[in-house]
Amino acid sequence: MISSATTKQTETLVIDKPVGKLSPRIMELRAKIQNEEYLENAIQRIAQVISDRLIENPDELKLRDSES
Repeated sequence: MISSATTKQTETLVIDKPVGKLSPRIMELRAKIQNEEYLENAIQRIAQVISDRLIENPDELKLRDSES
């Protein structure tokens, strides 16, 4: 079953599946994404990678802006 819960203007998708049938890696990731600090750090890492790539190749951004 798939259900949706809305809190603080954020929508969360919940997929109900028997816990025993999920891989240990999935269980580990589920636990991590419940941690607000982990999510904030992950978002910062993603932003840093994007920023680094834009600095390395600023022409890529210019091409996309001119096509719009």
